[in-house]
Amino acid sequence: MRIAFFFGCALILGAPAAFAQTARAKNDDVPEVRVIGDKADSLQKIPGSGHLVTQTDLDRAQPYDAAEMLQRVPGLTARQDYGAGLRLDIGLRGLDPGRSRRVLILEDGIPVAINPYAEPDLYYSPPIERMRGLEVVKGSGSILFGPQTVGGVINFLTVMPPDKPHAMVDAEGGSFGYRRGMLSWGDSIGSTRYIVQGFYKEGDGLRAQAFKSVDVFGKVIFQTSPNGQATLKIGLHDDRADSDDVGLTRAMFQIDPRRTTLAPYDHLGLRRYDVSLTHEQRFSKDTKLKTLLYAYTTSRLWRRQDYARTPQAGVAYDHIVGDVAVPGGAIYFKQTNTILDRSYDVAGVEPRVEHRVRTGPVAHTFDVGARLLFERAHYQQRAGDFPTSEAGALMSEEFHSTGALSAYVQDRLAFREDLLVTPGLRVEHAEFTRRTTRQGTDRDVKGDSRATAVVPGIGMIYGSRQAHVFGGLHVGFAPPRVTSSISPKGEDLQLDSERSINYEAGARFVDKIRNRFEITGFLSNFQNQLISSSEGGVTELINGGTTRHLGVEAVGSLAMGKMMKLPVELDWGARYTLARATFVGGAYDGNALPYAPLHTFSTNLDVGYAGVMAEAAYNYVDAMYTDPANTVPEDITGRTGRIPGAHRVDFAVRYKHAPTGLSVRFLVKNAFDDVHILARRPEGIFAGGFRQFILGVRWDYDGTRHTDE
Repeated sequence: MRIAFFFGCALILGAPAAFAQTARAKNDDVPEVRVIGDKADSLQKIPGSGHLVTQTDLDRAQPYDAAEMLQRVPGLTARQDYGAGLRLDIGLRGLDPGRSRRVLILEDGIPVAINPYAEPDLYYSPPIERMRGLEVVKGSGSILFGPQTVGGVINFLTVMPPDKPHAMVDAEGGSFGYRRGMLSWGDSIGSTRYIVQGFYKEGDGLRAQAFKSVDVFGKVIFQTSPNGQATLKIGLHDDRADSDDVGLTRAMFQIDPRRTTLAPYDHLGLRRYDVSLTHEQRFSKDTKLKTLLYAYTTSRLWRRQDYARTPQAGVAYDHIVGDVAVPGGAIYFKQTNTILDRSYDVAGVEPRVEHRVRTGPVAHTFDVGARLLFERAHYQQRAGDFPTSEAGALMSEEFHSTGALSAYVQDRLAFREDLLVTPGLRVEHAEFTRRTTRQGTDRDVKGDSRATAVVPGIGMIYGSRQAHVFGGLHVGFAPPRVTSSISPKGEDLQLDSERSINYEAGARFVDKIRNRFEITGFLSNFQNQLISSSEGGVTELINGGTTRHLGVEAVGSLAMGKMMKLPVELDWGARYTLARATFVGGAYDGNALPYAPLHTFSTNLDVGYAGVMAEAAYNYVDAMYTDPANTVPEDITGRTGRIPGAHRVDFAVRYKHAPTGLSVRFLVKNAFDDVHILARRPEGIFAGGFRQFILGVRWDYDGTRHTDE
């Protein structure tokens, strides 16, 4: 019921204009928010490093999930989920990847996190099946968005409606009982274009954790006036997956790293509804107003079987795993469970104005905008009497609410055709409320906190479209989570916002056949960084103090087939990142931050001829520590200790018969079957690197373009 109002508002706003009969817009003029853009000189105008994952990249790789493509972006680490990409952990330049909290995730320019200010966790991951590309910006260009500006911005771009009839049917299946079916239909009616897409996928899971996922998505682009256009997007996503939070102990992983889940009754259900209306009004060739109106709601119910690491007298256990003769070597699963029942609502409006003007010889491009956002959350924790209970007795309940207002201004000054200077300023203010109505017993306790930040930035680009240098700096800001900053007793815990000063300098070269090279040096000094602490077996965020992130990124791609005028497509790409993220001062001075690999590297080679396209891809993530003390030996529980570096190799072969639109593909993910440790949190070792074979077939139908009467 919560989302019905949001859907109704958008439909009421959009429906009257949906039948306007005016000139058809081109794909590159559709109303959507881009963080880079798709013009030939888009990267030249970004004040900082940027990276694009295109539709061609997606077609060649045929990714299983979004993490697979994000691993190809310099500076990023992305945890390969052991299910079906239902959750996504993204780190950037040494920032902790836990639930992607420190990277701003957008879909068509709209926030994705369940509560962008109070709980910026990514329990919902945008499905890669919806996407036509991804944009990544790191640097001062990120101040146009928010609230998080400590890392970077990742913008997922959904598929576009066609201007002529197009149908798509896709099916694939593979290892571990995996299967997926997807349908899509798009067309145009006059100046209105639309697409409807849906998929269903399921599998047995890599660790015997079955999953089912449904996604339905619709998008309509229509004229509202001769100079106005709007995009209405509606989506439904539903996940049902066996999902635990307790991993293997050290001995279990050594004996059998492929061991299935220890908690087969643990289950996660997530449902999300989203609706957005993006309207663009052009007042002149130099001025346009883009307005975003959006709302989404996410509900999550996670049941987890209770367990202990030491036996308790008088307790009857459901099952025991591990070595009971060694202290800490076994896990004792009880006959009860804990049910985490949570719901989140978000609604926002963002007007964004772009205006071009000249003052003498200097050309200005002003970007001015604001955001008004409201979010709320409802938490319930219940105690169940048996492992599969979803009812249980109410143990705790609380309500969160946030009101946030932000504004920004940026001016791209073109002193000459080869010199751009882009100063900008963002202001963020958020007020948080946490109300606890039950904590063991009934109560009514309310607490408040607030966070305010002024986020300036400046970037410079010198050179031509093909070759230029760039540099910049900006202030990084991220508000603390409401559950970390306000205690259940209503006390303001004085947990600081994350703040940093971020510097970049680099050079970029792009030629006419799209050969590209970019190298970027970066330095981020955090006044305070929040880190995860797992002391006592409870993972929580604490003030980590001063940290430094220093490194270099390099990316290159060569269209070797075009360069050598070969009759085949032959393209090569490579990315490398050196990121040294360390504590500065204090007890851990000089130590590496948890989950911050020093080196990452990826490369891919693509070959195509006569409808056949083949790709080989390699990815390496260096060793990581899991605690601030940089503990090397594994503890017996598997929760602390160094994580060795990991390699990944993927292969994809695809053949398309153009006259019929039929294509077939064969994919091998993690070809060497190198099972390794992905993470040691929240509670033990989680493994990845399982080899998967996937066979798929697809049919695309393109009809005749409609002509207006």
